[in-house]
Amino acid sequence: MTSRRKDSIKNGEKGRKSLPLRQILWGVLTVFSLFVMLVAIRLAVGKKTGNELFTAGGHPYESATLDSFLAGGKEMVLFAKESNNGALKPDNVENKDDGTGAKQEGSKQGITESGNKESENSESGTTEPGDVNPEGSGQGITESGNKESENSESGTTEPRDVNPEGSGQEDANPEVVSSDEGEGEEEPAADTPVVALTFDDGPFTKVTNRIMDVLLEYEAGATFFVVGSRLEMYSDTLKRLYENGFEVASHTWSHKNLNKLTEKQITKEITRTLDGLKKYIPVENVLLRPPYGSADETVRGLAKTALINWSLDSEDWKSRDAEKIIEHVLDTVQDGDIILMHDLYECTAEAVEYLVPELIERGYRPVSVSELFRIKDIPLEEGILYRKPGDHY
Repeated sequence: MTSRRKDSIKNGEKGRKSLPLRQILWGVLTVFSLFVMLVAIRLAVGKKTGNELFTAGGHPYESATLDSFLAGGKEMVLFAKESNNGALKPDNVENKDDGTGAKQEGSKQGITESGNKESENSESGTTEPGDVNPEGSGQGITESGNKESENSESGTTEPRDVNPEGSGQEDANPEVVSSDEGEGEEEPAADTPVVALTFDDGPFTKVTNRIMDVLLEYEAGATFFVVGSRLEMYSDTLKRLYENGFEVASHTWSHKNLNKLTEKQITKEITRTLDGLKKYIPVENVLLRPPYGSADETVRGLAKTALINWSLDSEDWKSRDAEKIIEHVLDTVQDGDIILMHDLYECTAEAVEYLVPELIERGYRPVSVSELFRIKDIPLEEGILYRKPGDHY
């Protein structure tokens, strides 16, 4: 065989050997490119799903995206830790007592391993939630992952004097003990049934404003028990509540069970919320609704105001269904009831749009807690926990 032939064969063999290597390199590059594309798609889908999961299940920061939640600061994260599977537990989820360490008479209550609430109250036929997540919780249901923020581009709203001296703004938070206030106001007939509408765990612009619009349309009153850690994000809604004459009250700063805290921690939960309120609205004599309705003797002694629970639980935190809320309230309501709801859920706003005119049609007058006690001629006393006028411990 000639040397040229040998060289040709040798070069051909080298070419055949190098061909598979090029194919392997191209294959690796192709697989790597596909992997990068899949990772990018996964990240995009994962972020969207994460936001949807974050706003599902009745979380108190419903409709806020994960990014907006993280931007909310340490306090919001602490508040979320009180939640059950991402949702703040209702006030009735916590083990409640009558303030003396014993469970409330006529009630049975427990918490399953999954965190689900099991409670009932034989006296009113309703469960007694605590609050957020709802109580929702205190706290809510979200039907979108979009952030509902009313603040400026900086993320906060500068406080302003919403009730300058001489403005004529009516004080929605009257003195805790008073028998002379309200002179000159139109009083309902002596036999007119009256109920107090109360909303926990807000403010939440999307729902609170919708509820407020209904109340204003029918000239109905209500008390909003707000969570302090939400005030900065929803300060504009808070101001609107006050400016329209609705009673604003405290539901503590982070919705913790006060019975489980030290005296220093209890005081901080209460005073921090009051300071937060006064940053935006000039309120005094602020009522307190303890999370989960739990306030033992120590808590009541540190409250320095009247404490308010409820006598009728709408169970909006439980059913998340407007029709069931409406049916339960209308089947159960009695004169003097304090009705518990949460301005976190759109189903609650939907129910209120029907309930308010229907209650009025049935002869009831919806009012705030303070007005209810004034009409019933029962003074609200500091350190007393009330279920309704004439029913306290």
